[in-house]
Amino acid sequence: MTCYNGQAVFDAAYCHEQHQDAKITPHENHTPQDKTDNGTERLVGFEIEYAGLTLETAAEIIHDLYGGTITRETDAIYQVLDTTLGEFTLELDAIPLQKLAEAAAETETTSGEDQSLTDDLQVQLYKAVGDAGAKIAPYEIVAPPIPLRKIPDLEKLCVQLRDQDAQDTTSRLHFAFGLHINPEVLSTDTASILRHLQSFLLLYPWLKQQHNVDFARRVTRFITPFPKPYYERILQSHYQPGFTQLVTDYYTDNPTRNRALDMLPLFAHIDAALIRRLYGAEEKINPRPTFHYRLPNCELANPDWSLDMEWRRWLHVEQVANSDALFTELMTRWHSHNESWLTSEEDWAREVAQIMVTAQDNGDWPDNADD
Repeated sequence: MTCYNGQAVFDAAYCHEQHQDAKITPHENHTPQDKTDNGTERLVGFEIEYAGLTLETAAEIIHDLYGGTITRETDAIYQVLDTTLGEFTLELDAIPLQKLAEAAAETETTSGEDQSLTDDLQVQLYKAVGDAGAKIAPYEIVAPPIPLRKIPDLEKLCVQLRDQDAQDTTSRLHFAFGLHINPEVLSTDTASILRHLQSFLLLYPWLKQQHNVDFARRVTRFITPFPKPYYERILQSHYQPGFTQLVTDYYTDNPTRNRALDMLPLFAHIDAALIRRLYGAEEKINPRPTFHYRLPNCELANPDWSLDMEWRRWLHVEQVANSDALFTELMTRWHSHNESWLTSEEDWAREVAQIMVTAQDNGDWPDNADD
């Protein structure tokens, strides 16, 4: 039985049970590359989606842990500046509600004489819609980029949010809250970017199982799988594009940022004009030299869950990208799988699991990892 995005609840539950024994514990002895190819200390960012605590309360927790200064832009956007880790942004993760909050904030600063009945209704509308929206749209904490060695420091925030009864994607059936990971790329060289993207595509069905992606998140559009034509376009040994071709090919099959591995921030960092020409000026794209990995759940309420656990699952992508032998084996086996009419996504996930378990048992980690 194949698990597809948008499948029935029964099928989702069935597939969840079938694959529990395929899990791999993230390898604690695998140390990722902590420097970029330019020799600078490598950074990673995290975006934590949650509910159940106000932005003000979350900002106070951050301040208590890391110091700094709390600033309120609107009821929908807070910042904590000059902390020991850097600048945190906290927001209600719904652009229309943010815009309404901005308008309401501008209206509230207007003198009483100038404030019309329409303006007053706008303020009341935001308060009503904002309260309701917070029960549907998640709050989001955008943590500053930090060195890999400081991930344990950021874990303290998750512990405090959990202790304050923050809700996660498992708390309500309709919650679809994710943890977004933004690993700084080792290199902006096109060949390196392509190799990591190909590695993710090869691992995707298996990674989805490893993360146990929540059903509510799978049926939303935010982590839509890459389409099969794109797999067949770039999972070819002869596919060696320049940067512009890589981007235009990506756009041809993915005219959206709603992918489990969103490449647009990285592409925009390298050539913002090209990305804006293709995707338009209104698309929310924040240029940065990182991958934007959106597949993991946010499970703050689970004491056994951690940022480090999800981070180490991402590292399987880097493991494959940096191991010629592992990458070649997966590519070869994928082509055999893809040419068969009798195999499914589930079959491929099981095959990947066997390959990755063998690699872990044999200690086949990247040659250039600092083990």
